[in-house]
Amino acid sequence: MKAEILSVGTELLLGEIDDTNASFLSRRLAALGVDVHLRHTVGDNLKRLLQILSSARRRAQVILLTGGLGPTPDDITREALAELTQRPLQTISEAEMQLYQFFAARNREPSHADLKQAMAPRGAELLDNPVGTAPGIWLEHQDVTYIALPGPPPEMREMMDNQILPRLRERVGAEGEGLLYTRFLRLAGLGESQVADQLADLLESQTNPTMALYASPGEVRIRLATKASEEAEAQRIFMPVEQQIRSRLTSAVYGVDDETMEVALGQALLAAQATVAVAESCTGGLVASRITDVPGASRYFLAGYVTYSNEAKTDILGVSPETLEAHGAVSEECAQAMVEGARRRSGADYAIAVTGIAGPSGGSAEKPVGTVYIGVADVEGTTVVHSLWPGSRVQFKQRVSQLALDQLRRRVIGA
Repeated sequence: MKAEILSVGTELLLGEIDDTNASFLSRRLAALGVDVHLRHTVGDNLKRLLQILSSARRRAQVILLTGGLGPTPDDITREALAELTQRPLQTISEAEMQLYQFFAARNREPSHADLKQAMAPRGAELLDNPVGTAPGIWLEHQDVTYIALPGPPPEMREMMDNQILPRLRERVGAEGEGLLYTRFLRLAGLGESQVADQLADLLESQTNPTMALYASPGEVRIRLATKASEEAEAQRIFMPVEQQIRSRLTSAVYGVDDETMEVALGQALLAAQATVAVAESCTGGLVASRITDVPGASRYFLAGYVTYSNEAKTDILGVSPETLEAHGAVSEECAQAMVEGARRRSGADYAIAVTGIAGPSGGSAEKPVGTVYIGVADVEGTTVVHSLWPGSRVQFKQRVSQLALDQLRRRVIGA
């Protein structure tokens, strides 16, 4: 089954909002084994929208549209579908009643423009929108299924997950193609090229499952994919390949699918029945924030200290003025004093400390922008890692927080 996605809205072309809908739909369709061959973005222009729809219907069996279903004159998706299929728009009485009920619950009357949302091409089915006013549209015409979804992401996602996917899943299953199952192995501490080198033979000989590498700041993901009739069958196909990957990359593999680094660290701390404290300078509290994003983090997270100034490093963590004077705040010696001070002050089993230069200014030839020192301490002692991560401030903070969490994870599991 081939699909194309059309995102409708001039605001998308102008870059005023990011098109997260298209990415979401692509992921959902891929999980079904539906191949998305093309994605389009078109403004609120009926002629251009019709041109894209006319070409898409010659290539795809399913065409999904997002946006353009609202009450304003520039919402033209339903009009485009009506003109494309030569099916006039008609009011769906049930949808009109739901609009009246929606506005009555808010002590309002729907306007003539609002009632436009109860219209659809003749023979189309309107899809419920429990979190908004614009229903979706499901239209079968000449062997092509047109699915129009509202633009606001919460409305689109609810409708896709609860109404569209079950119907498409049934159709895919009936055609006997099997569903596409994926499994992501998440890695830290290795670059994409390093992973490719260590898995070169597996990547070259891949057949089933297929493998692909994806790099992002601070991690690499390995995607395994296969088509199978059920999840248990897919897992049997994944298992031998995953075992080979894990045997080669060992502790670099920290999680699977949606397991983040902070989740992996939390699991390691819980298994060790250990606690942690954090001392941060350049990351401004991001490391502690990520740790506490995990439900139940209070079982192992004791304290976080954001000591941005030298005075705070001295007053809160006990970093000596002499250390700061001799080596500077961004140094191995300062990182060591910070992490040991955090562990001593909190009474935690483990501590992490980060100090660096996020930029864009403040660097030097000796310590360029992107310089960072990460300290990890426990009862056995302290280690400090020096790294260089040039980039924007946001990229720097994300990468450093990932590296800091991974350094502690490896220390906790004894890697």
